[in-house]
Order: sequence, then C-alpha cells, then structure tokens
Amino acid sequence: MTASGTVAFENSEISWPRSLRFWLLLIFDIPSIACSLFVLYHILINRKSRHALHNHTIIILLIIALIFQLTDIPWYLDFIRQGFVWPSIPVRCLLWWLIDLGFYNTAALILAWTSIERHILVFHNRWISTKKKRFYVHYLPLYILIIYSITYYTIVIFFPPCHHTYTYILPVCAASPCHLFHPILGLWEMGIHGCLSTILVAFFSISLLIRVIIHKHRRNRVFRWRIYRKMIIQLLSISILYLVLNFPIMIMSVAHLCGLPAYIGVEAQQITFFLTYWVMFLLPFVTLSSLPSLRTNICW
Repeated sequence: MTASGTVAFENSEISWPRSLRFWLLLIFDIPSIACSLFVLYHILINRKSRHALHNHTIIILLIIALIFQLTDIPWYLDFIRQGFVWPSIPVRCLLWWLIDLGFYNTAALILAWTSIERHILVFHNRWISTKKKRFYVHYLPLYILIIYSITYYTIVIFFPPCHHTYTYILPVCAASPCHLFHPILGLWEMGIHGCLSTILVAFFSISLLIRVIIHKHRRNRVFRWRIYRKMIIQLLSISILYLVLNFPIMIMSVAHLCGLPAYIGVEAQQITFFLTYWVMFLLPFVTLSSLPSLRTNICW
C-alpha cells in the first residue's frame, strides 16, 4: 500500500495464482534454454555466420536471453516455491534487479540500435566497406552501448543516490529499485531506456519495411532482395515480439507520467510486466525461425 492506502505496482503482486505462474515459467524456460544454446552454438561454430555483421547484435541478444533464462527465471521459480525471496538479503535483490531490469533494458537498447543498423547494412553498405569504417559504424556503437549500460545499471543499483527498499515477500523484490522514483534518474529510465527504445524499434523497423517495398518496386534500381531478406525478416520478427509485449507498458508509463493516478491500471501493469518474460522465452525461437539454414539442422 502507498502512504495514502492505495495499491501501487511496487507493493502488489499479479493476481494470477503462483502455481499457474510456476508452471508457465517452467514449461517455457526449459525449451527456451535448449533453443538458445542450439542457435548460439550453430551461429558461433560457423565462421561465416560468426563474422557476419548482422549476426553480432543477435548473438548479444541471445546471450542476454540465455543469462535471463538461467538466472532470473529460476530465481522466480524459487520465490514461488519458498513463498519469499531466499536468501532474504539485499545482495540477492540487487543481483535480481541487475538481471531483470538492467539486462532486459540493455537488450532493448541493443535492439533499438539493431533496427537502426539494419538500414546501414541494407542501404548504405559503403559505410562499412573498410575495416576502419566497420569499426566506427558497427563495432564502436555496440561497445558504447554495452559499456554504458553496464556502468549505468551498476551505479544506480549498487551505488544509488537514494535508499533501496527490499520487499522479500514480492517477486523480484517488488522490481522497484529506488532510482526508478528519483526525479531525474526515474525520468531517464522511463524516457530513454523505456519509451525512446520502443519508439526507435517501431520507427526504424517500419521504415525499413517501407524502404524495402519502395526499392523493390522501382524498376530502375537493382535491389538484392535475396541477400538482405534474411536480415530484414529477422529484425521484423524480433521487433514485433518486443513491441507487442512492451508497447502496453510504455503506454501505461506515459499515462502515469501525464497524471494518471498510480493505483489505476496496477493489475494491467503487473500482467504486462509478467508477460515481458516471454520476450526472452520466444527470442531464440523467433531467431531460429528467421534462419532457414539452422532449421534444417534440427532432427525431428
């Protein structure tokens, strides 16, 4: 309850029975781990796939998803089994927040860059025609994003300018590190890591599709559709997955920022927050479906 006695996101739990959540998470987590390992193995073991520029962000996303599947989900399952966060110590909450919030939003930032970079790979390949250009256009932005995200979340979670409240009787320790309520950091978190990432993914994914359609229908232009089809379908598939499960959260966050009382839409927030786990569950399968060469390696 809040100070006024109303229910808010940070002090409530989704109404779905814990037993239902347990089996949903367990049933999806096991095949997701297997699929993540399968896709990563086949991308990394193949030299051509490993060095393909369009696969680098996908590899990072799959690694993040695998870490998520191996840590965040088992911790949630253990919470349901125990009935509380165990061990009930601050470091457990800090690590859980780092994975659940930090890694998830890092994946969102990487996906936003991926949606931008696909335009470069498809329509401006001269920008990456030399080793030096590839470093500045392809590798450097990735390095900056990863270093920034690791640094940012390490500071705001482990060395915050505020005092954390550890709620051991709620999943993910209430998923509410104190910086989310900081007047500056909270706005930065929601505005940049949340809303802006979602908007960038939507805008650049849709604009990529529009540009492809336009180029395909211009007779005076040669567009190598067969070469770029895989990376275009790959981005659109992952973007749709991300947007479907994250767009409702963005809408609700903006509504609360614009004055909607915190107690309105709490249940919807809890449900959408829980469903975002399926971004990490389904990511390896969506990636696999966009790689026909890998699908042929599966023995049914």
